[in-house]
Amino acid sequence: MKSLAYLTACIAVASATATATAADSVTIYAAGSLRGVVTELANEAGPALGIEIKPSFGGSGSMRERIEKGEPADLLMSADVGSPRKLAAEGHTVVPAIAFARNRICIVSRPAARITPKNLVNRLLARDVKLKTSQPVLDPGGDYAWSIIDHIDAAHPGAGAVLKAKAQASWDLKATPAPGQSATAALFSSGQIDVLMTYCSGVPSLLKDVPELKSFEVPPRFDPHPLYGVAVVSSNPAAQRLALYLLSDKGQAIIEREGLVPLTGPAPTAP
Repeated sequence: MKSLAYLTACIAVASATATATAADSVTIYAAGSLRGVVTELANEAGPALGIEIKPSFGGSGSMRERIEKGEPADLLMSADVGSPRKLAAEGHTVVPAIAFARNRICIVSRPAARITPKNLVNRLLARDVKLKTSQPVLDPGGDYAWSIIDHIDAAHPGAGAVLKAKAQASWDLKATPAPGQSATAALFSSGQIDVLMTYCSGVPSLLKDVPELKSFEVPPRFDPHPLYGVAVVSSNPAAQRLALYLLSDKGQAIIEREGLVPLTGPAPTAP
């Protein structure tokens, strides 16, 4: 953790160089699961560092592809470390890719699906249970779901193909949300899906939309241990200051408040 300590120590130096006049602008391409974190960064770190944050949100893979095609971002805040490392390997970054947070994966389901941690595999495989995941590559949430399915398949050979077929069938589903309701909540409300593999940090807002849903963390033996990373993709000094802020105590506190797991907390144990 020496490199982490060094980077967090640099925040004091970086902050000292921030201008007290007009705010610098930082364009952030961020994973959708980081919307709350980026909003808090804009409200807290922005004024503290003299930075105006301009965010765009989407699947980490698709946001990475936009940067690869030349769109002028300053930071990629990704729900994985693979996309930042790919940008670094391609020469798009000015500093090495940095991990800054962890997350967890939760199983969210309608009560009628009767899913519990103990019967998870059997109920997921049931013909009448409709599973949804995000799409791999474009969204790390899909990659993490695929990892869970691969772990299930290792313990129950043949289950993986069934579950991936179910998940693929969910990618093009659409429902009209009620006012203020998310698209995923609309799919639950319309009965088009019964169970979802998603980031635990996003579950509270989903339960507000559909209070009857049930959730639990994926069992440890299937846990893919999501790790989030940031890539600094421009020479903008303000972007570098903001990346350092993420690793500071204040930045890690924002991450924790938004339901993610601070990188400075205890590391997850292997199953």
